[in-house]
Amino acid sequence: MDGMTFLKELAGGASVGGAYYFCGEDPYSLNKGVRAVIERTNPDLRDMNTTVLRAPQAAEIRASAETLPFFDELRVVVAQEFDADTANALEGYVKSMPQTTALLFVRPGKPPLANPLYKAVSALNHVVSFDPLTGTQLNAFLQKRAKDNGIVLDESAANRMIAFLGSDLGALENTLLMLGAYVGFGNRVTIKAVDACVRPPSEAKVFGIMDDLWSGKKKDGMRALLELVNDPSENAMGLATLFSRNVRTVLNVKQCLLRGKTEAQTAQLLGMKPYPVQKAAASAKKRSYAQLVEMLDAFIAIEWNQKQGLAKAEDSLILACQEHF
Repeated sequence: MDGMTFLKELAGGASVGGAYYFCGEDPYSLNKGVRAVIERTNPDLRDMNTTVLRAPQAAEIRASAETLPFFDELRVVVAQEFDADTANALEGYVKSMPQTTALLFVRPGKPPLANPLYKAVSALNHVVSFDPLTGTQLNAFLQKRAKDNGIVLDESAANRMIAFLGSDLGALENTLLMLGAYVGFGNRVTIKAVDACVRPPSEAKVFGIMDDLWSGKKKDGMRALLELVNDPSENAMGLATLFSRNVRTVLNVKQCLLRGKTEAQTAQLLGMKPYPVQKAAASAKKRSYAQLVEMLDAFIAIEWNQKQGLAKAEDSLILACQEHF
């Protein structure tokens, strides 16, 4: 089950009890899931009915889970940083443990599909994967959080925040609240407000420029590139490395597509998220394999040219973008 579905069911009054395995690569949502389960306990007795165990032994987990709730219907036990021996020792226990306890095995990252404990909890349909949101999901998240906090958020402003901050939900929410305070809660957050208050990391700026260049908005991309290389706080060599990385990703995706791989297979093969692969695939279809190799060589050569005194990195970067887009 995905994290969003789990949280919706929980908010709708679904019962919770027994063993759960929380995993995934979005720490914000994962922690929100843990909090949501804990909040099913009586707030007046929550401290007495909640136990968080770090690096616990199997016997410690079992003893906590066997303890009856104190004047409440539910007890929550959260097991974190447990090792393989502990997990293996509880494989059989989770199948018949008390339903008055919600035992949460919390392990951020990709699910350990071969782990016996994971398999046992999966058989109960209690594995919950909290993975990063992508595309329209991120925009929907921002709009909901804006509405919850009395903020009117322009769609263009939401898109700019995502471009700057990526899929880090914690950073997005904190920035949204900061922007709400900046414009005054109840007033509209515009793209101008985002640009005034949020300084994107260099990587986000480069991604924005490359998005413009790949999509044919060369004038916009080159204007942004000139602003970037003329910013004294930026390092032209570091920027060239980010440009090279972007082109190399597109080239790698191109190779997979030429071998007949689907985008889903490509994402798994390259260890990438689906959304970046989707974007890279769209770019890859606009260039031949030979053109992408030539483009990558041009960006890689920037460092060598500067070291040899043949050209400044700033000039080489601008020239490479002019020639290949």
